[in-house]
Amino acid sequence: MLVISNNLSFMNAKFVKAAKSGDMPAMAAMATGLKEAGADMINISLSLDGDGDEKLMRQAVQAVQEAGLPLSIDSRNPAAMKAAIEAATVPVTLNYISAEDKMAERMGEIAKLAAAKKTDLVLYAIKKGTPADADERLSIISGLMEAAGNAGVPDERMIIDPVILHLGGGGSGQAAAVAVQETLYGIREMVEPPVRTTCWISNVSAGAPHELRPAINDTFLAMLAGIGLYSAYLDVFDRETMRTVRLIRSLRNESVFSLTDARV
Repeated sequence: MLVISNNLSFMNAKFVKAAKSGDMPAMAAMATGLKEAGADMINISLSLDGDGDEKLMRQAVQAVQEAGLPLSIDSRNPAAMKAAIEAATVPVTLNYISAEDKMAERMGEIAKLAAAKKTDLVLYAIKKGTPADADERLSIISGLMEAAGNAGVPDERMIIDPVILHLGGGGSGQAAAVAVQETLYGIREMVEPPVRTTCWISNVSAGAPHELRPAINDTFLAMLAGIGLYSAYLDVFDRETMRTVRLIRSLRNESVFSLTDARV
């Protein structure tokens, strides 16, 4: 399982401050810390909607890539993604495109950019709000795959995010958790060979008390890994979550098991 650090985001005040001030040594040090904590890839997110990202993205990419890890560029802004690709000397994944009507032009630009620059592209299964069930998710995914393919992105560079909602959202939260699992099964049947999958695992525990979140995250992560989840966006400084990752890798025969894998 590929671990993508979600720590460098607009919710991280220290990172945002360093990005806005152009403090490249500070950003590079943060990236090195993420690598040492177990990240295989680092996600960079500088705003909720992507507006203005292009002003900060170039230097952020230049600094963070000093850790030598691939980067996931999390933005709704094609200009920011282009700036990231131009600044990067490491592999880049563009995260993400969706089927939202109001974002159609931007999403189209991002898909064309991924095709032109030969980057991986995350397809986010959302259209008018979050899909209610697996069938709706799979329908959206099918349409996104077709659109990305028409733009020139081959299946092997597509990564599917089935969209996780918080478990505490009443009955709908539990239903959505089941739908995510059913979607992962459905993707394996829909595309041959299967495309890669990913998710933002912390979404499942959003709104829960802080001390309970790791247990919720880690249980769901293990369940999705059993279905074949390829990668996950995680807090790599959460020691319990990283223990779960190590054990998943051992039990999927991706690494040689050691008792230290079970220690926090």
